[in-house]
Amino acid sequence: MFKITAKRVIVIILGALLAIPILLMPPVWQLKSGPVDVTRWPKTGEQTFSIGPQWKHWVPIKSVSWHVLHAIMVAEDARFLDHMGIDPTAIYNSLKLNLEKGRYVRGASTISQQVVKMTLLSPEKTLLRKFREILGALLMEQLLSKEEILEWYINLTEFGDGVFGIKDAAFHYFDTSPELLTIQQGANLALVLPSPNAWSVGLRSRKLTAFGHRRYAHIIEMMFQQGFINEPLRKAALATGDFGRPIDPNMPDEGDEQIPADETEEAP
Repeated sequence: MFKITAKRVIVIILGALLAIPILLMPPVWQLKSGPVDVTRWPKTGEQTFSIGPQWKHWVPIKSVSWHVLHAIMVAEDARFLDHMGIDPTAIYNSLKLNLEKGRYVRGASTISQQVVKMTLLSPEKTLLRKFREILGALLMEQLLSKEEILEWYINLTEFGDGVFGIKDAAFHYFDTSPELLTIQQGANLALVLPSPNAWSVGLRSRKLTAFGHRRYAHIIEMMFQQGFINEPLRKAALATGDFGRPIDPNMPDEGDEQIPADETEEAP
């Protein structure tokens, strides 16, 4: 006869605690080779398609300018090359800022978390989805290299105007290919993240908003601080960043500014 003892209860509880993460883990191993079915919701309606390295629009990371890769990293995930899927520093800074503002201003999702969300999870904003996203990011960092994760990201992410992926974004905004993107163009593409539909207004009009100037200047400064560009390149990028015009990080907000002045323009 089965007898319930304290030891067996502890074993059952521990087993359940170990099983929960396994049952909730997104199948991130699929990203090692792909393809995966991805659903997007652009203005034209819901779209589902398979994407992976075999996809005809897929761009290998070696065929993308390092300028835009560096700009995206500092804009979206400043410690991408150092963390293991989640960024405790970004989480702390996010919580601190959100508490100070009394509302949600800054998130703390890493590029790894975003890849898991975009490929394997629904867009619903729940604690369960966030937990699964974190689990997936931690495992993915063990299965894929940083370059592979970043390659997925640049092929998945939206740049506004219903444009997804770096290949279409480079052509749509600058009529060029990903490998030929300049520092200025890379920073302009990176600045629309993570709110591409709202923040791409300056790219569409070929004139950055006041918020665009501040965010662009911050991205260039971060690239300089992390050693991705030198001082002459930093000065040149600031002198011509607004589609040939100089960047003014202190430009006052206009009456029709679409981005609130207190929205963060700092990378986590």
